[in-house]
Amino acid sequence: MEYIVLDLEWNQAAYKVDEEAEIPFEIIEIGAVKLNEKCEKVSEFQALIRPQVYPFLLRRTKELTGWTDKDLDTRGIYFEDACSQLLEWCGKDYIFCIWGTTDLVQLERNMAYFKIKIPWKYPFKYLDVQKLYAMQENEGKTRRALEFAIEHYQIPTERPFHHAVDDADYTAKVLQRIDMAAYSTFFSVDYYRVPRNYFEEQIFYFNTYSKFVSRSYPLKEEVIQNHRVREMNCFYCKKKLIRTIPWFSDSGRSYLALGECKEHGFMRGRIRVKPTEKYNGYFAIRTIRPCTDEDREEVENKRENLKEKRREKRKRERINERLRTAAKKSEKTAENEAKGGAGKTEKAAKAVKTVKAPKTVKKTVNTGNSKES
Repeated sequence: MEYIVLDLEWNQAAYKVDEEAEIPFEIIEIGAVKLNEKCEKVSEFQALIRPQVYPFLLRRTKELTGWTDKDLDTRGIYFEDACSQLLEWCGKDYIFCIWGTTDLVQLERNMAYFKIKIPWKYPFKYLDVQKLYAMQENEGKTRRALEFAIEHYQIPTERPFHHAVDDADYTAKVLQRIDMAAYSTFFSVDYYRVPRNYFEEQIFYFNTYSKFVSRSYPLKEEVIQNHRVREMNCFYCKKKLIRTIPWFSDSGRSYLALGECKEHGFMRGRIRVKPTEKYNGYFAIRTIRPCTDEDREEVENKRENLKEKRREKRKRERINERLRTAAKKSEKTAENEAKGGAGKTEKAAKAVKTVKAPKTVKKTVNTGNSKES
């Protein structure tokens, strides 16, 4: 099997309103280096691509890559042709190696947009050289820039950065310094495509943990409530774990749980829910790994912190509810008092209207003209 070390450069819309949702980033250069099974360099591939979606390069893209609109117009070929040439050059038995996780997603997005059939079977595995470097250097979850690794391994910088073929060459040189016997089994899985049904769901076993990839669901809540997503089995014997801390949300980014195997001790579970690229839904990635006392204490502390935050939230809600009730009561009292005052004024006005002025009595004056009886 050969290693295809791939790197891409891309352009995008100047403004969000001009962005094509199906292809937010348009590839303008493909670079690749082929290594044989002994990680010896065999050949290089480079293709400049003439833009069809975003015809003008952003200033930042020009500054970063050094390419100009004229370069792509005069030397570039259409993406469909470049992709065809790349696939032919790759051969049949190979695995992609990239720095990070984004390049393959952008390649598949561009292929889907230009109606090019994606030839790789699911699950689509690749090697994330950035992750392998972090593992070899014991850096945990830290992810370094390519330039950092080049400097760390004292690799001569004879080529410019941010040209796809040059970055692919530097990535290949880092890969040549990775202990492949120890780390080549830690492959990554591309998530541009996810399982479409129950039978396509995948579970992978690595040296220190297992990974389960679920099918897509329309709603995020459906994913986390699914029984198969939430189940916890021992990494070693595959038996069902006794749940000591049930699944809980870790600040909304992921879900954590603790389970115990009577034979192999405690296991830590983690679920990450992500949006799918193609199906307008959500899927889950669940990992189970043996945990140390420190890992166990960390999960327990996070659980207690979450409980404390919920208690504080409920307390604030009760206080706010009492304040709202008091405010409403005060408002109602003031309103009643206002109505009562207005009523008294109205009654007083009516009372004034009902008091009648005394009648004036006319006196008749006798003029002496009346006849005597």
